[in-house]
Amino acid sequence: MKFALATALAIATAIPAMAQDAARPNILLVLLDDAGFMDFGAYGGDASTPNIDALADRGAIFSRFYTSPQCGPSRAMLMTGRDNHEVGLGSIPETLSPEMRQYPGYSMRWEDGLPTIASRLKEEGYQTFISGKWGIGDIGQNLPHRFGFNRSFVIDATGGSNYDHTPYLPLSDTTNWYEDGKPITLPEGFYSSEGIVDRMINYLDEADPQKPFFSFLSFQAIHFPIQVAPEYRDRYDGRFDEGWDEMRKQRLERAVDLGLVPDGTELAPLPASSRDWENLSPADQSYWARSMQVNAGMLEAADHHLGRLLAHLEAQGKLDNTFVIVTSDNGPESIGIGNAPGAEGVAQRWWMRQTGWNRDFETLGERNTMTFIGEEWASVSAAPFALFKFTATEGGLRVPLVISGPNLPDSDVIDGRAHVTDLVPTMLDFAGLDPVTPDIRGRSLLPMLSGARAAVYGDDEAVGFEVSGNAALYRGNWKISRIPTPLGDGKWHMYDLATDPGETTDLASARPELFQDMLNEYLSYADEVGVVPVSADYNPFKQVGKNVVRKKAREHWPGLLVAGLVTLTFLFVSFRWFRRRLRP
Repeated sequence: MKFALATALAIATAIPAMAQDAARPNILLVLLDDAGFMDFGAYGGDASTPNIDALADRGAIFSRFYTSPQCGPSRAMLMTGRDNHEVGLGSIPETLSPEMRQYPGYSMRWEDGLPTIASRLKEEGYQTFISGKWGIGDIGQNLPHRFGFNRSFVIDATGGSNYDHTPYLPLSDTTNWYEDGKPITLPEGFYSSEGIVDRMINYLDEADPQKPFFSFLSFQAIHFPIQVAPEYRDRYDGRFDEGWDEMRKQRLERAVDLGLVPDGTELAPLPASSRDWENLSPADQSYWARSMQVNAGMLEAADHHLGRLLAHLEAQGKLDNTFVIVTSDNGPESIGIGNAPGAEGVAQRWWMRQTGWNRDFETLGERNTMTFIGEEWASVSAAPFALFKFTATEGGLRVPLVISGPNLPDSDVIDGRAHVTDLVPTMLDFAGLDPVTPDIRGRSLLPMLSGARAAVYGDDEAVGFEVSGNAALYRGNWKISRIPTPLGDGKWHMYDLATDPGETTDLASARPELFQDMLNEYLSYADEVGVVPVSADYNPFKQVGKNVVRKKAREHWPGLLVAGLVTLTFLFVSFRWFRRRLRP
């Protein structure tokens, strides 16, 4: 009798456990590249993003979600839930000076066994897939198949052509794609947003339908070179003809109307290097308006292909049991290749010609075109905030975040502070796992999503960031930040983001005790994670140029040596000849 009762109890408890296991939710993480805070339609952007907007309608959007200002560090934190320095990604390889690599926080390498969200979920029975941009550390050294992904199809670079292997920077001779850790050649007719969704659909079709999945879909869109089919570009004819000065004001108005920022928010001035739209020639206005058309078109195309994946999941009856997270790795990109002044611009354009790139107006955005939006449109994309990618401003750090999923209530804008390191524990929480792990810095956002709590960080709890000398610390509504030259002054400032998200009024001198307390907390954070201060004259953009020169010198030193010897011999012979001619 006792045995029968024990058996009955065991069965009774096992059935709910089995049912719970069978119903474990799927998780789809979607990452856009360089999408600004207001670029999605749900955030008031100009691009048509109906699929992202539908997710927002049945889920939640966040108004205070922070990443790092560079892609590799953000992606490292997104995968691990740890600070970027703790996992060797204190910067990206392109902006890293050689002497920094001796420090653990800047190694650009991951050791085998480093826990990621993929490895943690895989251990619990999840099938794990990635398709798209990886871009974590040195090329080919930290590929996702080593860190928990069952299947992987990735571009391992900060960027590249969306159609083939053409590199977008002189630092590389090709753009490397890998499948399951092995180099591959892209097929004819490839386009990044379409191709990565196709591959993800294939992976899901081959998966065990009885097991849950974690899928990481990582778009190249809208990192430069911005490229898309003409029909997407041409849908935005005339949309950006008013220019960046006017459209930045419009975005501020929409941000206030949508409740993304408080009424009374002021726009920070554009950088001194920015151009006045009204001072451009009609030809230049048309060119730059067309560049932004390409940007909007590429984002719309990415949304379209995301919609194909969502429709596929719905047709299989899986979408209702799938949490979907959509976000960006950092703020919008302000730079490009081919428009620099002086000798630098001459060198860039020579390299572009050698590599097959052009910036022709008629074909702008199509294959082989080097399209980018520049700092002025980047300031629109990041509006109503200051500056953009590479800087520790709100424009560089604050990005959109959309989350939807089973049993989540429809929410208005969630304005509690959240950070990129919070997404790993949030996904663990979605999977029914313990989100509190000693090596993870972040916190689950599920209490905010469910409506149980308005915030997961108290007013006295701080989170710091640092990349390439750009530093910030958030505590409650307060922020201190330091932006190096040329876009900042290299000094610390303090802002009250509750009333001044545009970062227009420095309150460091008005609240000296609070400022010093927060600065001390940042210094403790920097010491804890291994931040190495950069020199006063460090400039990440110039460092890219230095690294290009160093790389080319290493590759071509025999030829340069011969050329130097020939030049010295010619000068020596010429000097002797002139001396003989000058003798009486």
